[in-house]
Amino acid sequence: MTIDSVAGSRRAVLKAVVNFAGFGAASRLLPISSGGLETFAQSSGEPAQAEKQGSTLILLGTQGGPGVTLTRSETASLLLVGGQQYLVDCGYGTLRALIQAGLGFNNLSNIFLTHLHNDHTSDLAALLSHKWTSGRAGTTNAYGPFGTAAMVKGAIAFFQADTEIRMVNEGRTVKPENLFLGKDIEVSGVTEVFRDTRVVVKAVENTHFPERAKKLMPHRSYAYRFDMADRSIVFSGDTAYSSDLVGLARNADIFVCETTGMPPRQQAEQIAKAAAENKESIGRHVVETHSSTEVVGRMAAEAKVKTVVLNHLIGGGSAKGTLESFESGLVESVHKLFSGPVIVGRDQMRF
Repeated sequence: MTIDSVAGSRRAVLKAVVNFAGFGAASRLLPISSGGLETFAQSSGEPAQAEKQGSTLILLGTQGGPGVTLTRSETASLLLVGGQQYLVDCGYGTLRALIQAGLGFNNLSNIFLTHLHNDHTSDLAALLSHKWTSGRAGTTNAYGPFGTAAMVKGAIAFFQADTEIRMVNEGRTVKPENLFLGKDIEVSGVTEVFRDTRVVVKAVENTHFPERAKKLMPHRSYAYRFDMADRSIVFSGDTAYSSDLVGLARNADIFVCETTGMPPRQQAEQIAKAAAENKESIGRHVVETHSSTEVVGRMAAEAKVKTVVLNHLIGGGSAKGTLESFESGLVESVHKLFSGPVIVGRDQMRF
């Protein structure tokens, strides 16, 4: 497994990725387009011919919320399989990241949401509205837990005024609600949720929401596995340790797993403190329902995955922060329990 390419705008990031973990010698950089605003032709163009064979994983956004940074987009990943696009999550910055990756958005037909926190969904309305405005959008389905169908309807409502104006001024006749559909999926154990000629998608419920919260709400959080002809890729979603996720990820080629980037002892201490205070807060949610690096290593080892890609990184996310200062510590911590390759995910990495 090598990194095929890295596209980015910062020289320091490019250099770090190329040299990362011994993969640099086998890496190659794809040319980065430059200039002003992308035209519709550029933004909705077909994927490069070379990427129509097999599958390619592209990390569009690797920043975990809460918080918006200047260096990384929020969580989103794209699978290219036989030239078709499958998007997993749609955090803030996803639309721009698709353009930066040279993919556009009009060929995107299937979106899978792990859960409905805004760092995984904020660009959904922007994505759908720009697809409709382009005039060449086909049917787009968004799959996810309870609330996904309502979220898509809400996204359409968000750009209702734009729709009305353009239907009058531009003579448009196709309504967004006839193109964009949200589908709530129910998961019990490992459940197949999607299948076409290129991929089979299975899901499990992970442990991002504690039982005390689930008793008070219908919302849930999922992990997804994509099985393709050439390999299998699992997306953990946001989660603490999950035995169901371990089962879903069994023998996967790539395990894209979220992490707080926090040392396990520190995270355990904060969990104990939050429990003692017995009150809900963002801090308690973060430490209780996300994975330390050692938990990532444990799940990866138990599932016997081949490669780990760390994603949804909460640490190092300030406007001036970089990953270089702590990425070696992340890898070392995962390696305490997992002996395979570990890659610290960055925006626009390709595998």
